[in-house]
Amino acid sequence: QEVQRLSRLVDGLLTLTRADGPRPEVQQIDVAAVMDQRCEAWEALAAERRIELRQDRVAGPAFASIVPGDLDQIVDNLLANALDASPAGTTIRVTLAVGRRDRLALHVTDQGPGMSAADRSRAFDRFWQGPGTRGGHSGLGLAIVHQLALRNGLDVELLPADGGGLDAVVSLRKVRPPAPPPEPGPKPGPGAGDSKSRADPDDVPALRPG
Repeated sequence: QEVQRLSRLVDGLLTLTRADGPRPEVQQIDVAAVMDQRCEAWEALAAERRIELRQDRVAGPAFASIVPGDLDQIVDNLLANALDASPAGTTIRVTLAVGRRDRLALHVTDQGPGMSAADRSRAFDRFWQGPGTRGGHSGLGLAIVHQLALRNGLDVELLPADGGGLDAVVSLRKVRPPAPPPEPGPKPGPGAGDSKSRADPDDVPALRPG
């Protein structure tokens, strides 16, 4: 367990170091697809802890401009934080909706003990751990979320959830889906384009009688 804790700590520090550096080029990322993939990846651990992982998202395309891989890490750390806070028999809801000003709102909501206003104001600090944190927690998960959100121009906040628990909200600016690649044109037929290689009978000079 100590080895795993140190491994997570090193991985978290490396992620923060990269996030503090120059920002790579952003791309149009399918937010709904990332949400589906990351929830599927955490489904087994949630089931092992007897926690239901439930999704609800907008229909159709939902794209945002973000560094590839950053949204995956944001969702992973929010889900890890929610799982650590959730007792058995509760539900974690991952919701994607269109919010104000055509922005996408990604919610990860748990039914854990929640956080006080004072704790929420400190939760993004590096190495901060709230009361009742499970052993092996590095205290870097929410700091990574915050740093990756900053470098991508995203808003992230922690709110009290209805009925108790925590509602972690990431706000992304919705963009148009990338244009599909152009369809290939018809293939040229046999011998197409090589008309210069064959003589046209009309181009052959007539022979003069001797």
